[in-house]
Amino acid sequence: MTLSLVTGAWSYLGRSIASELLARGGRVRTLTSRCRPEADPFNGAVDSWPLQFAASSETAPGLLDALAGVDTLYNTYWVRHDRPPRGQRGTWIAHPEAVRRSCQLIDAAKMAGVRRVVQFTHTRTDLAPDLPYFAGKAAVERHLRDSGLSHAILRPNSLFGHRDIIINNVAWAVRRYPVFPLPGPLGYRVRPIHVDDLAAAACDLGADSRNVTRDACGPEQYVFADLVRWLGRTLTGRAPIVLPLPPRLCQPLFQATGWVLGDTILSWSEIKGLVLDLLSSDEEPLGSRALSDWVHEHREELGREFRLYPYGLQQR
Repeated sequence: MTLSLVTGAWSYLGRSIASELLARGGRVRTLTSRCRPEADPFNGAVDSWPLQFAASSETAPGLLDALAGVDTLYNTYWVRHDRPPRGQRGTWIAHPEAVRRSCQLIDAAKMAGVRRVVQFTHTRTDLAPDLPYFAGKAAVERHLRDSGLSHAILRPNSLFGHRDIIINNVAWAVRRYPVFPLPGPLGYRVRPIHVDDLAAAACDLGADSRNVTRDACGPEQYVFADLVRWLGRTLTGRAPIVLPLPPRLCQPLFQATGWVLGDTILSWSEIKGLVLDLLSSDEEPLGSRALSDWVHEHREELGREFRLYPYGLQQR
């Protein structure tokens, strides 16, 4: 059986990838900064190794050991925030350090003889050189291409599915409030993909040998403001009033809301990324499940609670 390594198999996307690999009869190992959850979703089938990077440019021996014998690396490692988020516990990793660590992991994969790397980044990363979140992912893409490793680079922008965060929390807000503030102008789009569709496509490309870079999106694209209105009508029978605000005014508003909810609603990079239309795609869909169908199927439970993490605890 082929051995694959998934970074963060307890995380949202990583969990779906590991489940898909196991369902296909593969063996799975994970590199993670977290302990195995008490309610192990894999019943011990995933071999867990600690994710430990070297402080210098040298490759950490632990990474080489974990990657020994691995055929394909599925790398979901990244950090979301460009400054310490609300409720941060422990050491915070900035985007430049996340780039260094990601490149170190790619270098370790090459040294360990890994056949192929499937790397997850973001749509339109090359269009925002001044936004650390997106520019950092673009830097990791370049490093992977320059490494000479066989690779597939998948560029999603948002995920939906069981226990998702983004769509659930938008639904939570439209269930409770008649007004929904957004950074203006409001023409920017979003094109989410079902997490299991992304996992299946990643596994298909992991078994391939061609070098591929492509957007990883579902069949439906929405103007974000229209998505908010549609969710309101679908879940409550009324569309919220979408209030466009200057992006710089949205930032403190979202920060204040985050303090109340114990979360970071949107970082400055994410606000700017929205306005610059970086969550859109004009490529052919990679996933087949439509968000509209999924929302109708789950309308009774969607948005009933505000969700900080997909599975109750922050896992990587």
